[in-house]
Amino acid sequence: MKKKKGIFYGAGALILLCALYIGVNFYLDGSEKKENDKKEADKAYMTDLSDVQALSYDNNVQELSFTKKDGVWKYDGDDRFPVKQTKLDSMASTVSKLEALRKLEGADTLSAYGLDKPIRKVEVTAGDGKKSVILLGNVTEDGNYYAVIQGENTPYLISSSLFSETEGGLTDVMALEEFPAIQGTDIKAITISQNGTTSHYVKKELEGKGDQKEEIAWYKDSADSESNKLKDNSPLNVLADSLSGLKVKSCADYKAEESSLGSYGLDKPVAEITYTYEKNGKEETFHLSIGSKNQDSTTYYTRTEKSSFVNEIDKASVDKCLNVDKQV
Repeated sequence: MKKKKGIFYGAGALILLCALYIGVNFYLDGSEKKENDKKEADKAYMTDLSDVQALSYDNNVQELSFTKKDGVWKYDGDDRFPVKQTKLDSMASTVSKLEALRKLEGADTLSAYGLDKPIRKVEVTAGDGKKSVILLGNVTEDGNYYAVIQGENTPYLISSSLFSETEGGLTDVMALEEFPAIQGTDIKAITISQNGTTSHYVKKELEGKGDQKEEIAWYKDSADSESNKLKDNSPLNVLADSLSGLKVKSCADYKAEESSLGSYGLDKPVAEITYTYEKNGKEETFHLSIGSKNQDSTTYYTRTEKSSFVNEIDKASVDKCLNVDKQV
């Protein structure tokens, strides 16, 4: 009987402890929510705009304006311009609910904060047609900015985020063409044509012997004959890694016509690179034409197959790919 009572009391104590645990957590969660709600209530915002559909800014160098069409940001000056969507989305997010560090009620005249001659003007249009024009004035010693909504007299102090996001020119919001997101090990075959000569390399997977893992070997021209097998895989492995690492540095022309390719040396490329790669069980082919060097010889003009983009890639990165024949 005593044993049963002990079990009963123990179970009761456990239930009580569980209830206390739940109660404490419920209290803490409630307190945390109240604290967060209070912090949010204490914040001041210059704007409260939903679903931003248009955005323009004048940074005293040029005025740029963008409009969202069917969910995609377009540059008003040219619908074909490749806008970096994440960049505009970030700007739209910043200006839709622009948090102020301080609201300067009862402050001096706007001229005291440089807001009579603003250094930046940002205009935003929400989905409901509501517009706000934000003016930025003087910068403080700690890098914050005075701001005001055009037509109002109460200035605010805001962080440097809006100024930084709208500081660049058109090229800063350009989406560069991206090459396949692969690793060198994904590449199965490579063809390089230059100086009237074409070199073709094929990678073949070999079955391991005994406990050895599966190995690979590179072959020149064809993997059908063992006589084509390269003695050293290193140069081709390095080439594959170099090809997978090629990146666009800048875009010289995003709507190049066939008639304009000559100015970039792409009507008669100095080299052509093609590689086949496997990604997610699917085999794809990538082709890159190499044109002339830019004015200071630091980059090559390049073009992917049937693309309207003429891109620039670092000369050193391209040369590394073109010099493999000297190492094989």
